[in-house]
Amino acid sequence: MKSPLQKIEYDKTVDALYVYAGKGKIYKTIKLGNRVLFDVDKKGKIVGIEVLDASKPWKIPKHSKKLEKIKELAY
Repeated sequence: MKSPLQKIEYDKTVDALYVYAGKGKIYKTIKLGNRVLFDVDKKGKIVGIEVLDASKPWKIPKHSKKLEKIKELAY
């Protein structure tokens, strides 16, 4: 079951967006490229997503192995 979004914050001083995607303690952070970070708990469930330089356009490679891993963790 997917976790509902809990809260979204944007810090304009550092141009960072953070999405609280679930409850739990952050165990590790998975970096996807230079601008997207996924915080996961010990079970591998996503608890938060941070987007750096959030106001700038960005692309995620369609065939990224890290992206596939993130998709697995989300479900």
